[in-house]
Amino acid sequence: MTRGTQQAAGGRAPAERWREREEEDSLFRQLRLTVRQGLEIDAGTPGHAWEALTQAGAWEFPLPIAMEGLDLGQSVITMVCEEGGNAMQPVPLTDTLLALDLLSGLGPLTSEGLEGLLDRVRDGAHPIAVPGRLPDPRGTVPPGITWKPEGTGGIVLNGTGGPFAAGVGPGSLLVLASGPDGPCVALVDLPAEGVELRPLRDHGGGAVAGAVFEEAHVPARAVLLQGIAAEQALARVGLRASVHQASLLAGITAAALTAVVSRIRSRQQFGQALVKHQAPRLRVAGLLARLDAVRWAVGDAAKDLDENRLTSGEAAGLIALTAETALDVTRDAVHLHGASGLVRSGFVAGCYRRAAWEALRCGRPTHLWDIAAHGT
Repeated sequence: MTRGTQQAAGGRAPAERWREREEEDSLFRQLRLTVRQGLEIDAGTPGHAWEALTQAGAWEFPLPIAMEGLDLGQSVITMVCEEGGNAMQPVPLTDTLLALDLLSGLGPLTSEGLEGLLDRVRDGAHPIAVPGRLPDPRGTVPPGITWKPEGTGGIVLNGTGGPFAAGVGPGSLLVLASGPDGPCVALVDLPAEGVELRPLRDHGGGAVAGAVFEEAHVPARAVLLQGIAAEQALARVGLRASVHQASLLAGITAAALTAVVSRIRSRQQFGQALVKHQAPRLRVAGLLARLDAVRWAVGDAAKDLDENRLTSGEAAGLIALTAETALDVTRDAVHLHGASGLVRSGFVAGCYRRAAWEALRCGRPTHLWDIAAHGT
């Protein structure tokens, strides 16, 4: 039986306090359960997980009503990201949400190609991945990929970006590049000349890939934003991307802790279950408390996003705290599993290895703490 199956099959199992929040109303809890059931019970592969997210309407949740979306707010979006992280399926969830955020902010879509693309993304037929890092809470474009203009109004891309979750093959790459006139956001449909996806070694956390751009020509119609317009848009979506990524990391952390609790309950030492020993019990209790604090912080940040109160400094502190917590907790989960935790194909080892690169997608914690300290 997978995690959450007992709860879904009659509600007889005790509630896992590190995965529920008392203030969630019944409708929100039912929506959470629907997403969780799809990801944990019905999804055995990344492809099935992506289909489950689509059937739950995940790609409709963030879109405004004017674009035939549901506009359910950031609390719902962060819940989907947390459940996606807890399922530990390597799908480009936060990447596609970032793309939808940018596309919906363009106003009336002027290109028929982009309009058709939005429909395909909404239908789950066109995952979008962001090679490399997401924008930080201030909207700063990460290093690695550069652009230069060409005479036709398009751009030329060079550089390397990665890693990103590649359990589901992306239909397009949302490329964030820096250049002579500031940042640039382009949508590169795959396959494309001059663009190579390179699978990275899977250490148990799921399929991961990077992207290499060598004089990749992008036509003008695929260049979404440039210069000041790109800076403004990235500053807006950078806040949301940070909260979404923090929620995803909280889900990965919860998955590791769920495995740890199960492990110490079943593992025997000196004739009794490991959970009966004070040292591991207190250690796990401390880890659960840290996760609980992070989850409350993510929930509060989601509410502040909906009310336009979240600042870049607060978002930076949130993602830095969550990244450090995910790394600490998943590392301790490996230790608490003993020798089995070191097996690359083991679940907690996969949680640790995935957290190791997901935790850096919005920037290094030391840099993020510096942003938080300065409040900008």
